[in-house]
Amino acid sequence: MSNFTRPIWTDEFSTPTIESLRGELEATSRPLFDHAQSLFMDMDEIEQDFAWYGDCWHWVITFSLADHHDDEPLGIIIPSPEDLQVAMPMDQKFHNSVPTKRMKRMIKDGFELAAEPFHTSWAVWSITTTSMLTDLGQLAKQKLRWILDNH
Repeated sequence: MSNFTRPIWTDEFSTPTIESLRGELEATSRPLFDHAQSLFMDMDEIEQDFAWYGDCWHWVITFSLADHHDDEPLGIIIPSPEDLQVAMPMDQKFHNSVPTKRMKRMIKDGFELAAEPFHTSWAVWSITTTSMLTDLGQLAKQKLRWILDNH
């Protein structure tokens, strides 16, 4: 019998830890992972958890408002060893309220995935730089303000 070990990120039957998911990333992606995690955790009233998102995103780290457990998360980190990503579900009213004229192209490209003609409400970004995460942090804060003002 061979010893088969499944990557932690894809093992649906074993809840991961932050350390185990971070450990499967390329060394160059770990600082970006840390920065992505802190951009959500530095916001007030945000809780971190894990969720299984199926065969596409596998285990993700979710960031949700502490008292909004039934709602979608504010955002998630998809700790794919090959492609570290951040995603945010977008309410159509919020999405339409965000001005995109001055948005950087790499942020706008992921943001536009959450609108027609695409059939998803998720904006998704492959994380490559800390400056990109800074911009996503601003978008996440804007989304959090919108959620708090509209609930």
